[in-house]
Amino acid sequence: MSSENPYSTPEASVEVEAEEYYQPKFFSVSGRIGRLRYLAYVSAMYLLIFTLMVPIMGSAALVGSGQAETVTGITGILVILAYIIITVFTIVCMKRRLNDLNKTGMLALLVFVPLANFLLAIYIIFFRGSEGPNRYGPSPTANSMGVKALGLLLPIIAIVGILAAIAIPAYQGYLEKAQQAQMQSQ
Repeated sequence: MSSENPYSTPEASVEVEAEEYYQPKFFSVSGRIGRLRYLAYVSAMYLLIFTLMVPIMGSAALVGSGQAETVTGITGILVILAYIIITVFTIVCMKRRLNDLNKTGMLALLVFVPLANFLLAIYIIFFRGSEGPNRYGPSPTANSMGVKALGLLLPIIAIVGILAAIAIPAYQGYLEKAQQAQMQSQ
């Protein structure tokens, strides 16, 4: 007969493994990034490229007519280069975001297919990434305040721009009607 008490507590180790996280790097090609970090990284690259392009385009507009062809050619090459940089960086960020969704990064090439690119954008922005580690690596760390601010910057600018595009013409129409009414009353 066994001397072990069947009602005693088990002596097995009940340790919970600590979940592994990693800090995503801005220019990394591998790893995972969440929705907000995706928006932040793409927004940062757009803002950086456009900030660099504004002085170039402004100086090209101020050049005299004698050098206009040369400046236009150089400016055109710089615009094409900026477009290529933005496209490559966006595809890399899409790949990393798809990895967070536990999908292959090759789906990022759907960005070149009409209608599929729209559905891909909805999927990337609105669907939640996989919890915990997946086949593409551990979960990224929590977003910092800078990532949160930068990730929400362009959507807020877009909303304000849409509202301004609606409100400004309506206000101008109101002013014209008010001026006409004032002219008729005099």
